[in-house]
Amino acid sequence: MSDFKPPVETPVVQCVPPSPSQFDLLMKDYGVVLKTEQQQKSAALEAEVIKTNTASQVVCVERKVNEKYARAVKEYNFLSNCVTVYTGQDLEGLTSTVSLAQAKYTGVKTSFDAAVAAIKAAKQKAGLVNTLAGKLKDAVADSCNSEELKLIRENLSKGGPGKKNIEDSVQEFVAYAEKIVNQADDVVQAAIKVAGINAFVNVDNLAALITTAKTDGTSLITDVENNVKNSQKKYDDSRKPLGDALKELSKASTLKNVAWVVKDAVADAAKFVEDKNCNGGGCKKLDEISEQAEHAFDCNNCDEPAEQQNES
Repeated sequence: MSDFKPPVETPVVQCVPPSPSQFDLLMKDYGVVLKTEQQQKSAALEAEVIKTNTASQVVCVERKVNEKYARAVKEYNFLSNCVTVYTGQDLEGLTSTVSLAQAKYTGVKTSFDAAVAAIKAAKQKAGLVNTLAGKLKDAVADSCNSEELKLIRENLSKGGPGKKNIEDSVQEFVAYAEKIVNQADDVVQAAIKVAGINAFVNVDNLAALITTAKTDGTSLITDVENNVKNSQKKYDDSRKPLGDALKELSKASTLKNVAWVVKDAVADAAKFVEDKNCNGGGCKKLDEISEQAEHAFDCNNCDEPAEQQNES
């Protein structure tokens, strides 16, 4: 019995790749997905840009607040160190000076009042002397007093040679009385001027003024010190909101940059899918893989083996 078997005809399979290919369809579907993704990433980037701008505005406001309090601290420290310290010292010095002047003024005023009283008494006596001198002068000239004058001249002559006569003595006495009155008038005028100066100086009023100045100065010192403490506290308190705002700005900026990179990456991928430009360095390998997939439809695996063809 013969072992011969007639050859079995193998049907020829035609492997023509479909058009469009599976790769084209995949790229088309991927392009649709990427367009939607691109819109989402653009919206996400826009949202992050808005958040970053808002965070930047918050930082700007907090920085201005912080700088305002920093200037207040500097200004009030300047007032405290360069004004109120010296003001307090000056007020203490003025108070001591006025107190000493007030004590001296009281003594001077007492002495002056006594001197004025003495001057008034002296002026009255000088006036009386002047009046009596005038009467004496008139009496010497009066002829009714001739007997009295005769006796006076006799008594004056007993005093020895060189004695003045009664007329010369009276005239000298009258002149001396007038001189005393004029000097008294000068002293009174000087006393009036001194009284005017004392009234102008008026240490008691000056003491009241210094008391008012000390009260106002103390209020200024207290107000400046309170403002130093309050402005320093507000400055310290403003540092935390500023730090938090800077952290939020840094975080928002990072998320914005991430969203920007992702958006650009999606845009590049979408452009690649749309253009199918595989001339780049990394795309060439992908193109080669795609070609191998397409050649799978008409490769030798779809025909008879080369050995079987040779045997036939």
